[in-house]
Amino acid sequence: MNRLFIVMRFAKHNMVKTLSDDQAYDVASYIVSQPRPHKANLEKDFPAKWNKPVDAAFPPYVDGASAEQHKYGPFSPLAEKMKELKEKLIKQ
Repeated sequence: MNRLFIVMRFAKHNMVKTLSDDQAYDVASYIVSQPRPHKANLEKDFPAKWNKPVDAAFPPYVDGASAEQHKYGPFSPLAEKMKELKEKLIKQ
């Protein structure tokens, strides 16, 4: 579990039933901030880079945002940028 949204949903619905959304975000942020082993060939995970989830905190990125923003947000500008890139590629 290395994506903030996935960990947040898991924490909210499976750990402690009384967690607020903010508390689940805090738990998820702590978990995803822990060091992880580096996986080889990440560029092959998403051949169509514009389809990559915005909370995927591993490179390569096509939107010019930092790894920090991909890990913790804000995600709305990233989602808008990915949508623009997708539409631009479809028109070509």
